[in-house]
Amino acid sequence: MSDHTELKGKSLSSRTVRAVIWNQLLWTAGYSLTTGGFLLYFAKDLNATHLQIALILVIPETFGFFGLYSRRLINLFQSRKKTWLYLSLFSRMISLGIPIAAIPFINNQFDSLYSLFIPALIFSSILNSLAYMAYLSWLSDLAPEEKWGTFFAKRNIAKLSILLVLPVIAGFGRDWLRNQELPTETLWIYVAVFCIGTLLQLGSIIPMLSLKDVMRGNIFRDEAHTGNSKQKYKGHFLQAFKNRSLRYLLIHNWWLAFFNGLTQSVFFLFLFTKLHVGLGIYYLLVSTMQFVKIPVSKVTGNLCDRNQEKRVMLASLFIASSGLIFWILASENKWFYLFGAYACWGAYAALNISGRNLLFKLSPRSDNSFELSLFRQVSGLLAGLSGLLGGFWLTNLTETEFSVLIGSYEVGPFQFLFLISLIGRYLSSLWLIPVRQPLQKSAF
Repeated sequence: MSDHTELKGKSLSSRTVRAVIWNQLLWTAGYSLTTGGFLLYFAKDLNATHLQIALILVIPETFGFFGLYSRRLINLFQSRKKTWLYLSLFSRMISLGIPIAAIPFINNQFDSLYSLFIPALIFSSILNSLAYMAYLSWLSDLAPEEKWGTFFAKRNIAKLSILLVLPVIAGFGRDWLRNQELPTETLWIYVAVFCIGTLLQLGSIIPMLSLKDVMRGNIFRDEAHTGNSKQKYKGHFLQAFKNRSLRYLLIHNWWLAFFNGLTQSVFFLFLFTKLHVGLGIYYLLVSTMQFVKIPVSKVTGNLCDRNQEKRVMLASLFIASSGLIFWILASENKWFYLFGAYACWGAYAALNISGRNLLFKLSPRSDNSFELSLFRQVSGLLAGLSGLLGGFWLTNLTETEFSVLIGSYEVGPFQFLFLISLIGRYLSSLWLIPVRQPLQKSAF
């Protein structure tokens, strides 16, 4: 029998907040040791090719598209909590294929990147995406609507407090080990750190186990005889698009994701092949962004609780997009300009919190996992595909020795793609103009 109950009252319990914060702290600690720059350097030390690096960069977001099927699994398990729990456990088990690929004996026998590392990343990303959609949908009912802003802001601050410190320590530690020229021992360190990260992610599940699978009404439906899968998802998609504001909000997010994704591999290659930035400095730059995100998250939470999501989105989008200007101006002797870029990117905290809050307000209560997947996972797919496009485009521009002089400033392949991305990010704000901010709480 499911443990879901009807959400009553309008208070946000301190017990719920504590559980969610502990969950976020432990998950983020583990996540920072198993993804991002750490994962990319892990792959580089396994002699990953440029193509393999590009694949590793885009896999999590591209295969996150499977999150669109989260609604079906939620109906199958009759519980968002159980869906999140089971898939999270299975995802972590599969992800262990990544550190196994680095064990010297296995790595010397065959191409472990293609046979273990990348397949494990693909399947764990799929399961994690499905679990996360169920988790966010569940969170939207753990707090009353008028407290979503502060609730998600506190969760975001908990995440940022870990990202501010742990990745920097891990990054400089990796650089130190690399300078010792002990490649075999370094790989064993990677294996140990990845396993520790996985244990932290598993530990993050524990604080959430005591929370009920609360919901508004009965969201579970018997869809076994309502037609084939393609027809059902087509119906859900059309239903979501009937809401004009929701439609334009989704288009805005997809457009932005495409132009954000266009430069993801370009950023990585520019940092480490042109500016020669080490992992420690990279995480120092990232920490600058996280530091800015903490006060931004707090202010955004308060503004969202005052029904100001759309205004926050427009302002934060302009500031965050402007970070590309610093990338355009940066060079090997002026790499420190990137601190300005990462400071601007701190505004993404406001964009993410306000965008998701607005999506929740424009979607049905509780039964919102499909709309959430359209918003987040389709965006991830587009970001992943555009990331591959950006990588191929950069290769083509480099091989043809693309260069344009604007006065005394030379626009090379990297700067050209930064400029295209900047224009696209600015233009995404136009899709927000038709979106109407809900004037009061939605009654679903």
